[in-house]
Amino acid sequence: MDLWGVFLKNKILAMHLKTFLLLFFFMGVLVFVSHAQPLPAKKLIEYGWDYPTVSDLKSNIKQMEKAPFEGVCFSIDKNIYAAFDNTAYPDSKFQFNNLSGIPWQKFTDNFLIVRGTSLTGAHWLDDKSWDIISQNLQKISKAVSLTGAVGIGFDPEYYFKDPTLNPWVYKPEYYNGLSYQEVGGYVRKRGKQFIEALQTSKPDIKILCFWLLGWVWDQYYRKVPVEKTSMALYPFFIDGMLEGQNSSSEIIDGNESSYWYQSFIPFVTVGNNIRARESDLIANDMRDRFKKISISQSLFLDGLYALAPAYDKGVANDAKPRWLRDNLYFALKSSDEYVWLYDERVNWWNNSVDPGIINTIEEVKDRVKKEAANNSDVMQGVSSIPDFKKKEPNTYQGFSYNYDRRSNIIRINLLNPAINNFQVYENSYPIYNVNNPQSNFTINLQKIYAHKGNLILVSKDSKGTSSVAFVN
Repeated sequence: MDLWGVFLKNKILAMHLKTFLLLFFFMGVLVFVSHAQPLPAKKLIEYGWDYPTVSDLKSNIKQMEKAPFEGVCFSIDKNIYAAFDNTAYPDSKFQFNNLSGIPWQKFTDNFLIVRGTSLTGAHWLDDKSWDIISQNLQKISKAVSLTGAVGIGFDPEYYFKDPTLNPWVYKPEYYNGLSYQEVGGYVRKRGKQFIEALQTSKPDIKILCFWLLGWVWDQYYRKVPVEKTSMALYPFFIDGMLEGQNSSSEIIDGNESSYWYQSFIPFVTVGNNIRARESDLIANDMRDRFKKISISQSLFLDGLYALAPAYDKGVANDAKPRWLRDNLYFALKSSDEYVWLYDERVNWWNNSVDPGIINTIEEVKDRVKKEAANNSDVMQGVSSIPDFKKKEPNTYQGFSYNYDRRSNIIRINLLNPAINNFQVYENSYPIYNVNNPQSNFTINLQKIYAHKGNLILVSKDSKGTSSVAFVN
């Protein structure tokens, strides 16, 4: 080969090498950047007896957005819409001309409240009534879209006196002697119609169900047959919603049970419990879909502060702010996206909320935000047992950890030889579990941790004592 040929060959090789090195460099940068990205933000939503109307929002949104939330549950007017109302309403009922133009800024994720009830019953067996109900729900979908909300807050509780009109109770005499399963077939059909109607103008609608199946499960777990529970027909309705759900809409379990949690354990483990045990209440063909639902968490401000005698759980007054602090922190860490704060005896929009409560909420949110934005290559720490009832932190130490984000490897050192179980969660999803772990072990998270949620480590010892570390 002549000198010119050698030169050309070397030049071509050099160009290929340069291209390879550039690609390698940029791939490395992309991998590094992907590890350094902050976690998706968690959002706190307010829902209470002080719920605003559309007119309230349009006239007072700037002042309202000073409250420590990312969204609010609201109503078109003071009469919250009943989902199963079979009155053929004109467009004027939904105030379409007044819905657009809410100048949202800080409140990015807002939900229109819809109750799963009707003053005349649910009309499960009546196709003509459900033609009207579906048409009305399509208008609710349009209302959600026009207001710029992300979805509906669905409240399935029955608040009226006539028990024969409770949509979820099953008794043969209510349904012309039809069996539980026969009525359930109708209810599933209506659940499908319900979500399909809501998806018409808002295909990516989010349905935040304050209760999903937790209420049914609690009674079923206490050995009450499903058909005898106060929410007997609700699982069929969820079956229908899952069947009719499109690829972009979202069903969210609001987990109202978390009102009364008093430790980190139920917050962290409830997602797995819901998807594993409550799927037993779902039809076989819908269980895989049910296990993909999002988990939200809830706080009940009146309960945490015992704002009514019935809500007093014997928590000392000086511990109540710590209870709010801990539960809000655990809720934000373990939810998939949303935490909703329910209240009855306060009003966030007339400056009547104790400044101490506001400060506690803002401090917790600032802490969570800073932790989510932490882009350190290595994170390390020691587990603990948070206990809001005690002024001093618990000195128990379960394990230490060292997490290398670049390699997605976490190294665990057990500080308590009695630990016999170790678990890892990403938000509400369990991603790793080992029984009788070695005193020092390594977990490769590359294929199981997607960097889309908080990394939570939990140990349990032979005495049943659990400790936790919220890594990020």
